[in-house]
Amino acid sequence: MVKPWKILPTVISVVLIASACANSGVPEAWDEQADETGRGLAERNFLDSCVEANSDLAQVKALSYCTCVLVKVKAAVSYEKFTEFDDFVDTHRSDVTADMLGENFSWFTEAVEACPV
Repeated sequence: MVKPWKILPTVISVVLIASACANSGVPEAWDEQADETGRGLAERNFLDSCVEANSDLAQVKALSYCTCVLVKVKAAVSYEKFTEFDDFVDTHRSDVTADMLGENFSWFTEAVEACPV
């Protein structure tokens, strides 16, 4: 089993990729701009970016892991709080550390640590 602290750098890269995936119609809620599966644009961007960042895992395993993180994040905070996190990571892109995330966004690190890899 991979230790959660080893996965955190990958999750940081997920967030960096996710913030780069925004399109011109930036969603204001998780379920906004839902597709035929019912997933909103923000959810799809998060999952797509997370799976891409975890390319060392089998696709099914990466999707399962990323879905778990997304479910836990959505249960922990509002979409607005998540966008604050996304903005923070985008602003501090070059110096984000696991300690910074734990100190400022413990709900995110808790979600990552709670999901099996």
